[in-house]
Amino acid sequence: MSNKTFASREVQTRFGAVLDTAKREPVTVTQYGRPVVTMMSFELAEEAQRALAGRRMSEFLRRLPRVEAAEALTDEDVNALVHELR
Repeated sequence: MSNKTFASREVQTRFGAVLDTAKREPVTVTQYGRPVVTMMSFELAEEAQRALAGRRMSEFLRRLPRVEAAEALTDEDVNALVHELR
């Protein structure tokens, strides 16, 4: 996926055109030649947030200590425990 770049001044003067571009593909906005923000469609932003949340959850779960007793539980055991807590 390409990523077009616009200076912040250009975004100020051509916001409508930049917004139309950002609906189709990510747009990087620079200030003093440095990238500061990315504009993208709402759908793409939601997808990126879900992917990031999934990665963070995986990292969190990997850091949890392994518990042998928990690993030995069957699906029926887990369901029974869940129903006990309700």
